[in-house]
Amino acid sequence: MKLLKAESCPGSATFNPGSVCNLACVTCGPGASTRWQRELNIPIMPGNPKEIPQDIIDSARTMTSIIIGGGEPVLNFSTKALLLSLNPSQKISVHFNGTVLPGQDFLEASKQFKNISYVFSIDGTEEQFEYLRWPAKWIQVVNNITNLVQSAPDNVEFGVNITVSQLNKQYYHQVVDWVLQTIPHNNQGKQTHIGYNQTNMLTQRYLDELDKKRNLNWRTLFPKAVADMPA
Repeated sequence: MKLLKAESCPGSATFNPGSVCNLACVTCGPGASTRWQRELNIPIMPGNPKEIPQDIIDSARTMTSIIIGGGEPVLNFSTKALLLSLNPSQKISVHFNGTVLPGQDFLEASKQFKNISYVFSIDGTEEQFEYLRWPAKWIQVVNNITNLVQSAPDNVEFGVNITVSQLNKQYYHQVVDWVLQTIPHNNQGKQTHIGYNQTNMLTQRYLDELDKKRNLNWRTLFPKAVADMPA
């Protein structure tokens, strides 16, 4: 686990609770996912500690805004430990992949904050989502998000973060449409925020090799991307 302070934005930081994750996303890698580590047959990063070193807690409590990333926060025990250690006045954003729901104790820990968001990482819909966030299943994630939106404390706001790559840059508007139809706002009427990351790490060779292992076909799923994808 580590706390990374944003040099360009004083007072902001990202907390990575660990690399425990159940997905091997196309735009991710083994440094942030134990599933990727297994897929690549490399040593699994050990540990999933429940306690956080005091120096990290002390530093985190001085921040105005904290993003909790991963791995997958729900699967890393230190996520809840950090929530219980922070100040109610701090702005918190927790990024979920949507495949697993946080427990009631996690929801209770969220109630103390004046400004907290649950942000779902969604880069596509239907089969495109399942390719990009492999091996997640779209219907399971939709059901989980719907249930979490209904059960989350009223103070929790919602967001969706889209990683835009060569694969989905001509398709990600479908995610925006889905958000507007499915989770346009929270229980208090606050609009769901949509954010974007950009990556250009993909190549045809990389995706072709990945498809051989996963028995998939990116060209069929993302036909508009073929002409733009570097070799």
